[in-house]
Amino acid sequence: MSTRTEQLAMDAADVDRALGGRLLGLAQRHPGAIDLLVATACLAVQILVLVIAPQRPLWPLLAYAGVSSALLLWRRRFPVGVLAVIAVISTVGAMLPVPSPAVITIPAAVMVYTVAASRTIGWALAGYAVAVVLPALGTFVAALVRDDPAHSATLLEPLVLAVLALGIAVRGATQRREALAELMNERLATARVVERQRITAEMHDVVAHSLSTMVALADGASSGWEKHPERSAQALVKLGDVGRTALTEMQRILQVLREDDPVLDDELHRSGHNVPDLEELVDVYRIAGLPVRLSRKGRSVSDDPILATTIYRIVSEALTNALRYAKGATRVEVDLEAVGDELTIRVNDNGHADPGTPSQGAHRGLVGIAERAAAHGGTSTAGPRPGGGWTTTATLKIGDITEEKSRR
Repeated sequence: MSTRTEQLAMDAADVDRALGGRLLGLAQRHPGAIDLLVATACLAVQILVLVIAPQRPLWPLLAYAGVSSALLLWRRRFPVGVLAVIAVISTVGAMLPVPSPAVITIPAAVMVYTVAASRTIGWALAGYAVAVVLPALGTFVAALVRDDPAHSATLLEPLVLAVLALGIAVRGATQRREALAELMNERLATARVVERQRITAEMHDVVAHSLSTMVALADGASSGWEKHPERSAQALVKLGDVGRTALTEMQRILQVLREDDPVLDDELHRSGHNVPDLEELVDVYRIAGLPVRLSRKGRSVSDDPILATTIYRIVSEALTNALRYAKGATRVEVDLEAVGDELTIRVNDNGHADPGTPSQGAHRGLVGIAERAAAHGGTSTAGPRPGGGWTTTATLKIGDITEEKSRR
């Protein structure tokens, strides 16, 4: 198989590294360490607030600070869930006899920023509402119960509003970087396509010129063989050299076309004279667990590489469908029968399709079988069998297609 060059591509992280420098790249490569640093800093600030302005009771606030800071370690994986849990804990903390607003607000502010930076604006506003409204309700209820208007509820938290705006700005910057990366990828892809087309066009001209030269040399050698055998022999030698050059250039064209399409590269590798035997193909599906039996009937089929590739692809597509959808199949039969100028390929199985199993392909397998059969002047059908199972049939013209068309 030809070696494919690694494709150039960019993502938002590449743009960040290009625009943000080493520090931003380090943060992107070690998100877990950044989360640990954020959680530790949040815990340290909360403990500092409690030490500078000691509150009573102290232990419930310390427990709140430890739990809320530990939850920040999962802020990237479950931002909405962690925000909701911290909001509930903040509500409980707001209902304590002597609440500490700074301790309650800091973890919620971190999570509001996280949601705003990773989700849509709708989620960001909902996160702000949850982080502020629930503790405010808790404070309001506690004030009513204790008849203490000193601890009134508020829906405007300056710190949470600031981080909400910061998170929305970061989200917008991320979207711009993603758009920039997509634009760069489109430009790279366009440049590759243009360059491949230019190279292919140049090589096409070279190969076309070589073929014209080969025809001229062959005609000259044929017409002058009796009068000038030496010149004819030299023409034949030159004919071989030109043919080898043309073949080399054609191989280069194929390499250019195959490098950017892995599927095409794989299919071209196993095609033509390199196509495997059907026995080898059947063995592969047997190893995969499909009970396949192969039989051939009728006259021998031409070893034409195009026909061999078509047969191989049709059988492969049919067996792939059976492997995907024929649940509980105990028998899969691949029958090839060549009679006259027609070859019939029939693949039967006795499995059953699971109604709850979604399609696993792009719906191109049966279309590909039909196209390959039509390319050989034939037809194809596929559908359920009367006794259960599925059958795929393709009929190919294995005679001279040119003669068939001329007789029509």
